[in-house]
Parts: sequence; C-alpha cells; structure tokens
Amino acid sequence: MTLEGSGARPELQAACLLTGLQAGKNARAMQERESSDAPFVEGPNPRLFPRINQLAKISFFIGIGVIIGGIYTIFGNGDVNMVPLLLIALLPTSVVGAFCGHFACKQIRARNPHQKGKTMAVFGLVGCYVYLGVFFFGFWLLSQYYIA
Repeated sequence: MTLEGSGARPELQAACLLTGLQAGKNARAMQERESSDAPFVEGPNPRLFPRINQLAKISFFIGIGVIIGGIYTIFGNGDVNMVPLLLIALLPTSVVGAFCGHFACKQIRARNPHQKGKTMAVFGLVGCYVYLGVFFFGFWLLSQYYIA
C-alpha cells in the first residue's frame, strides 16, 4: 500500500503505510478461536434493572410515613376535630403503598437474580396494613368519643 505515484506528501504516505500494517495485525487478531467446552453462565447485569426495586423503595418509605402519621394523628394531635381529616388523608397513601409493595414483590420474583429489595417491599406492606388497622382503630375511638 504505497502512494508514491499519487503525489501525496511523504508524511501522509508513511501514515497510510503504518495504518495498513495495523489493520493487517488487527485482522489476524480477530480470527476465529477454538470453542471451549465450558458452559456459558450469565451473571447479573447491573444495567438491565436497578439493583433495588424502585416500587419496593416507594412502598418502604410510604409504610414508614403512614405509621408515623397515624401515630401522630391519634396520639400526638391535640385537635380532635382534625383527626378524621388526617386519618382520611392518609388512607389513599396507605393504599398506594400496599399496591406498590405487592407489585414490587411480583417484579422481584420475576427478576430474581437481578433485583433485590424484597425485605423493603414486605416492610412497606406491613406498614401500610398496620396503618389500615390504625385507621379503623382511630375511627372506633372517635365513635366512642362522640357517643359519650
């Protein structure tokens, strides 16, 4: 591969010759290799899915939040007239957290070697269901308060 008759500068001729030699070296390196009898084992791909399931994180933090909110609403709030409003406001949040927890468990089961976070999802589920108990207990307490 020479460019002597083309009228190109000598340094360009040397660069093209060097590039041609490198291309030949790479072509020999890319030749087919012998196949191995070892089985191909696919490891977890960190770019395929996030390491910890996002719905599990959402369920976890909602579970913590609704329990703290429910305890504050019933025992820490001094205004009795605000308790039903706060209890009702936290109810849809708890339902969303339980929804996220159930779907996170389903996704983690489907993507078993790639994703983690089952404990976070279960903790979020427990927190949301405990809040539902607090919700009904709070309304029972309010019914006793208004009857008396």
